[in-house]
Amino acid sequence: MTTFFEHQKSSFKRNYLKNLIVLASADGALGEDERALITRIGLRRGLKAWQIDELFSDIRDHQTFLPESMANKMNMLYDLMELVYVDRQANANEIRYIRNLLEVFQLKQELMDELISLFKSGPPSKIDWMDFVDNTCRITVEA
Repeated sequence: MTTFFEHQKSSFKRNYLKNLIVLASADGALGEDERALITRIGLRRGLKAWQIDELFSDIRDHQTFLPESMANKMNMLYDLMELVYVDRQANANEIRYIRNLLEVFQLKQELMDELISLFKSGPPSKIDWMDFVDNTCRITVEA
């Protein structure tokens, strides 16, 4: 029997992944590279392949899911930026989506330039990403 907390955790993961699918589709098409990356992220986050396939086939409108904790917000930013640059370029819709998310997360818009710099040549190293997260959290606390 599924407990309430297991259901809640599974719902969080599905909504999280659906955000990635919506962003990847923002340019009008969901490419194979984007689909493969979303699948890897979903598996890494603990979803089953059939759950991920179900999300890809769900064409209903999706309300953007917003994580509450700073750690989950930063994880989402990482995954979204990795997805934006899977094809080595970011289009205006993708950048607008990330900028809106920064605003909703109550993070400074200047972070967009740092995110672009970190991801334009591929995902940053763990150390570079952790430095970015630490600086972002420090700035957010000071504000």
